[in-house]
Amino acid sequence: MPYSKEDKETMLRRAKDYMTLKPKAPRARVAQYAGCAVSILERWEKDGLLKLPPKMTDKQRIKSTPWGKGIY
Repeated sequence: MPYSKEDKETMLRRAKDYMTLKPKAPRARVAQYAGCAVSILERWEKDGLLKLPPKMTDKQRIKSTPWGKGIY
């Protein structure tokens, strides 16, 4: 499904805004906020339209949940 030019600009702006507000947010959350899939953002990153945060390791992902912090 090709996006219109306005939709693409809106998604890029929303992704960039969210990454400035929450720089440690995972890629999936950025994509969800922007309204598209992670693969779309990765394609746009290859084209040089934005810079995504690095992929989280399993250890980082587990530590970001309440289970990883020891709060049950």
